[in-house]
Amino acid sequence: MIERKISVASFDVYPNSTLKPSALQKIMQQLAREDCDQSGCTYNDMRAVNMVFVLTKLGIEIKKPVFAYDELTVRTYHNRVTGITSVREFEFFRDGEEIIHATTQWVIVRYDTRRIVRPREFPFELKEHNIDCASIDIPRSLNATELTERGERIVRLSDLDENDHLNNCVYSDISLDYLPYNRKEDYVKGIRIIFHHEAKLGDVLKISSDEKDGKLVVSAYNTTSEMNCFEADCELGKI
Repeated sequence: MIERKISVASFDVYPNSTLKPSALQKIMQQLAREDCDQSGCTYNDMRAVNMVFVLTKLGIEIKKPVFAYDELTVRTYHNRVTGITSVREFEFFRDGEEIIHATTQWVIVRYDTRRIVRPREFPFELKEHNIDCASIDIPRSLNATELTERGERIVRLSDLDENDHLNNCVYSDISLDYLPYNRKEDYVKGIRIIFHHEAKLGDVLKISSDEKDGKLVVSAYNTTSEMNCFEADCELGKI
């Protein structure tokens, strides 16, 4: 478990000064890395045995708008392992009140083949905290089908991370780019993303979106690999 104080920067927000989910994800990604580091499970150590964590599901709930220069306290912990899935929770507090909660699900894969590694094969120990928290339910599918095609998105060098694929933080930016977000009035109350298959440099994603069952839904089909890349749903609120 690790806890840090952070300040929302001017480059973390939309034109109306509300926090971008991608900026929140970047904070989460770094703190998860630091938590693993202090447990003796560094990224370099994992790469040395040809293993990495990859994100499979993400859920974020934002109870109240968060603005540029807000001071937050964030706590993250590896909560439990279920089958092949590791669940990590994130709690964000402002003035002692939890205003953001995020649940992430991860699997371990071989770096070279991307084949899943079962937890019993993982040579590092990560403590399971098993804390009863406001964990977000993320289904197996968001049923992001029969949507309207909106355009294409090419994966660029600036989108990539150390795993040499489209970084998880970029997925929410892509999603919001294709949804009817009012940059003067709206803030993101919640977003869920299911990561189906990774995207690599030069891959072309066909983006579709619509409103469905009361949610704004978006999906991406990787026309290069001919596989579904991701699906997401989003809930917006007024400032």
